[in-house]
Amino acid sequence: MLWHDITIAGTGSWIPPIRPEHDPWDGTRTGRPSMAATNGFTSAAVSTGQTATQMAARAALLALHHANVPSTDVSLLAHATFQDEDHYTPAPYLLRVLGATRGTGIEVGAASDGGAAALVTAAEHLTAQPTAPAALVTAAARFPHQRWAHVRDIGYVAGDAGAAAVLTRGTGFARLLATAQATEPQLEVLTRAGEHDDATGPGRRFLAEQTGLLPHIDTLRRRTRHCVDTVLDETGLTAADISHVVAIAIGSAVLDLVLSGPPLHRRATDTNWTFGRHLGHAGPCDVLLALDRMFRTGALRVGERVLVVSFGLGFRWTTALIEITRPPPGGTTADRKTR
Repeated sequence: MLWHDITIAGTGSWIPPIRPEHDPWDGTRTGRPSMAATNGFTSAAVSTGQTATQMAARAALLALHHANVPSTDVSLLAHATFQDEDHYTPAPYLLRVLGATRGTGIEVGAASDGGAAALVTAAEHLTAQPTAPAALVTAAARFPHQRWAHVRDIGYVAGDAGAAAVLTRGTGFARLLATAQATEPQLEVLTRAGEHDDATGPGRRFLAEQTGLLPHIDTLRRRTRHCVDTVLDETGLTAADISHVVAIAIGSAVLDLVLSGPPLHRRATDTNWTFGRHLGHAGPCDVLLALDRMFRTGALRVGERVLVVSFGLGFRWTTALIEITRPPPGGTTADRKTR
């Protein structure tokens, strides 16, 4: 889908302390690296105090300040969440603590695809409501060790974080060019809660937690390529026109397999993975965290295009193509013509 005059005006992130991957979470050492370490993870962000939604609130405050948008201008807050046991209605909580009481708050539950899916939701709102000044996207994830430590053995480390982005009509520094979404509903069986026989166990796990993503890599590659091809075809661009690729931080092995084929021919090291491997896979936050880092560190130049590649359990995909139109506030970007 092509977008007109929808821009990112600000981003924010809140990352708790980083814990090295070689530091065993359960106090024991096996003498061999975990599958997650083999997959490239070096550490993870671990929140010991703040809830997921509280981290999202901190990220949102930073994003609103970055965008110079008052909270009262927020018409819609789309919050990407995943199994938030501390806040059953996180969106209204965020509206209250941010002072965005004139807006509407909804939860977007698309698992790891939630952050990118919420960007589309916000863009749709601004398009449908011409008088809406701004829409706020937030995402949050907190993965308690008791429930999620086992995922290290199937290939990744779960990280905690909050992230946010402010979308406006035409006033931002990064223009949303096109998005594409897809679903493979036959794979929903992978996320059905299994039978839980041990009352003292960590909760009812689903099949994907036991198998990982590698058995389904062909589907991941096919659907990812479909979404990437769609945004390129709609904008009349090619893979050579993409300066940066932002993908969910699911591990170097999976990213290499998903991105190495046509049309991108990229590797994990060609993406934000070099940043994400230190934070862990923070569910719906990954792509928003990476965008915030790129916008604030001067990694992007005016005229460059960023491709967001996101997918999550269910299975859902979202791909977004973004173009930098002016230097982000606080960044040190320069016009590409001056390179």
